[in-house]
Amino acid sequence: MEGKNDPSQTGSGATILDNEKTDGKGAIFTMKNVATSIFLLLANCTIIPGIWKFLYFNIVDMSTLVFQLKVPLAGADTSTFNTLFLWMFFGGFGALALEWLFIIILKRLYQKKHKEDDPNGEPYIVRHRVLFSALLMIAALSAIIIWMRVPQYIVRQCTNSTFYEERYVDPKKAVITAPEKKRNLICIYIESMEVSYTDKAHGGISQSDMIPELTELAKEGITFSAKDSKRLNGAEPIAGTNYTMGSLIAQTSGVPSILPIGDNGMGNENYKEFLPGLYTLGEVLRDNGYQRMFMIGSSIEFSGCNIYLGTHGDYEVRDHLYYLNNGPLPKGYKVWWGFEDEKLFEFAKEEITKLAASDKPFYFSMMTMDTHFMDGYNCKLCKNEYDIQYSNVIACSSKQIGQFIDWLKQMPFYDNTTVVLVGDHPTMDSDYISKLDGYSDNYTRLSYLTILNSALPYTLDKTRAFTQMDMYPTTLAALGFTVEGDKLGIGVNLFKDCPTVLEELGYERFQEQLEMHSKFYDNHLIYGH
Repeated sequence: MEGKNDPSQTGSGATILDNEKTDGKGAIFTMKNVATSIFLLLANCTIIPGIWKFLYFNIVDMSTLVFQLKVPLAGADTSTFNTLFLWMFFGGFGALALEWLFIIILKRLYQKKHKEDDPNGEPYIVRHRVLFSALLMIAALSAIIIWMRVPQYIVRQCTNSTFYEERYVDPKKAVITAPEKKRNLICIYIESMEVSYTDKAHGGISQSDMIPELTELAKEGITFSAKDSKRLNGAEPIAGTNYTMGSLIAQTSGVPSILPIGDNGMGNENYKEFLPGLYTLGEVLRDNGYQRMFMIGSSIEFSGCNIYLGTHGDYEVRDHLYYLNNGPLPKGYKVWWGFEDEKLFEFAKEEITKLAASDKPFYFSMMTMDTHFMDGYNCKLCKNEYDIQYSNVIACSSKQIGQFIDWLKQMPFYDNTTVVLVGDHPTMDSDYISKLDGYSDNYTRLSYLTILNSALPYTLDKTRAFTQMDMYPTTLAALGFTVEGDKLGIGVNLFKDCPTVLEELGYERFQEQLEMHSKFYDNHLIYGH
């Protein structure tokens, strides 16, 4: 009977964590241990996405996440999310193994210390491991919620604002006058292109200029900087504009895309309209006789882009599926998000040449994709100038755009064509940016921008502070259109000496107003009442 209570007689003593007289397998899979494992695993799988977001998605805010949860993700490259799932699986279970090792070591050390008076005992934290693992899970979840400013977002969404009632200028009611001779418009939305990539002398944080072609084009064009400034200027990302679809909406409508937390599922198959209350750049140009085309190397369905373009301008679309069905892409061809930018620029030359052959002015938009995080797409044109693939892809994108603009300048229609080159948003790869030579938390990251061949010169001797929303009236002005009052949506014509909302309110107050709930935004813009 005494041998029965002797711990030395227990064959699997190294694995027994409960004071139960069972075999090793039974001791491991007790309810107490299973509950502990579940709580620890949940905690790990909460912490790991937080670390992953900090490294690769730090620019993403709650308004962006809410938007992405409500729109279709067809055509998206899933490799980034596959990486997250691998992190969660291997990291989650790997951390769990280490946590159990820690528990076992703690118990062993305790039993060694108390082998005379309490040989089968457990330290307090091990004895109450279910409680502590549950608290760890709650703490991890709370930390992520606080870090992502979820409480502030919810409070703001539950607080009504009259911001739009006071500032929104309805383009449907605005007096917009076209010039006598209409200019063509080419807009190139450059994925994740930001001023940071140029050198410090030009306002960037890179040790050397990774985008020399884009830097030279910025010097040639208009960036809304003071006359003697050598620093590149650009749009400051703000709520509802700091991701691709939000940026496109902001630049063409003058408002951010901030969807309410409530029911507005754009992924619903019955969803046929996208912010129907807007009157956008595409519609203004359509109503003034412009041909309209939008080109992208991925699926046009991503984030509801097809619905937005169909609702606001009825564009001709050239996307990955179009070129699979109509050539010249071979059957089943897919790299990265669809096809690479090298092909995008070649296809763009063909389409623009066809549009220019018409007697009607044209509005051609295209969206690059190779510089999307993580690491970008390393095409056959990319050189090995840098140790990091993403840097080589960024440099390659700059070269390709420079060559494309050189081609445009040789075309007979160029003199009557305004070109807008704009980064859709700063890169979401926070880890990459933090490793650039001149990075600091105080550095303001700006999306790249320049306007070439504008109908108007920029005559204000000051550097403007602006967001993507200001590009709507500004683009029309660059085409020679006049807008009474020089405001559309909540955007301001940057050619005119009128303060932007960012200049007037400052970043924090502007961001706060955009994140607050607006009945006007819901009723008039989302639902079109």
